[in-house]
Order: sequence, then C-alpha cells, then structure tokens
Amino acid sequence: MSALKDVISLKFKTMQSYGILLHREGQNGDHITLELVKGKLSLFIHLGDGKIHSANDQINITLGSLLDDQHWHSVLIEHFNNQINFTVDKHSHHFHAKGEFNYLDLDYELSFGGIPAPGKSGTLSRKNFHGCFENLYYNGVNIIDLAKRHKPQIYIMVRDSY
Repeated sequence: MSALKDVISLKFKTMQSYGILLHREGQNGDHITLELVKGKLSLFIHLGDGKIHSANDQINITLGSLLDDQHWHSVLIEHFNNQINFTVDKHSHHFHAKGEFNYLDLDYELSFGGIPAPGKSGTLSRKNFHGCFENLYYNGVNIIDLAKRHKPQIYIMVRDSY
C-alpha cells in the first residue's frame, strides 16, 4: 500500500526491555519496525531494494529510556512526504528524509507484537513484545476495536508463555 500519509499511535506497558511492537514490510524491501531495545524505543525504516544497502536507505531513530517500567507510555509515528515525526511520551524527534521518500511501498499487513502476518515467511527473528497495548490506531482506525468485534481483516494470534 502506498499511502501518502501514515499515522500510527498507541500506548504500551511492559516489564521486558526488548521486543518488537510493530512491523510492516513491502515486497521491494521497504519496511518499518518499532522495537524496544534496552528499554528504549527504536524506529527503523528501510527504503528501497533490500539488495542495495546505502546509508540513505536506512533510518534509525531512538527515543526514551527505562520504558520497561510497567507504566503506560504513548507513541506517535507520523509520516508525510519526506517528514517523519516520532514521539515517545513528550519527547519528539522530527526528521526530514533525504531523496525520494514520498511514501513507503508496503503491503497491507501490519503486525503488532512482532508476530508476522499469517502466510508470510517469518522475517522477524528478534524477540516478540510481551506487555499490553491500548489506544492502538493506524490512520485513524481503532485496531483494538476491530479485533474485539472480530472483523475479518484482523487476524489475532495469542501466544502463551507457559
């Protein structure tokens, strides 16, 4: 999907210092990943062909610290044209991408918690997120509400850690 504007907002809490909160990718190598690393949130965006690696292809922004404190933390990711705004709690990073970055060429599937969408190859090799989400919105759509109403476009996979 080639949206000209993407807005993702959510709240999370966890006691784990590592885990993928969201992941979305396209067939040409574009992807966006929000990952908790050592208690900080890192936003990874890769542009272009996965076979060609350039410093301009990868965007990595890290915000926050001690986010594994079992308190609610808010996240807002906004992408419009070449501008990326990444906010964690009240701390923001505004980034202007170089070159042609009007949109990410991404498939429709968006995974929350690090679990790949059904039918996809498991490209996520890092640790899944263990914690709670609330107020989870993608482009104004309440994802949790869709899941509660068992909408067919939402696939829920719950893993027990017993």
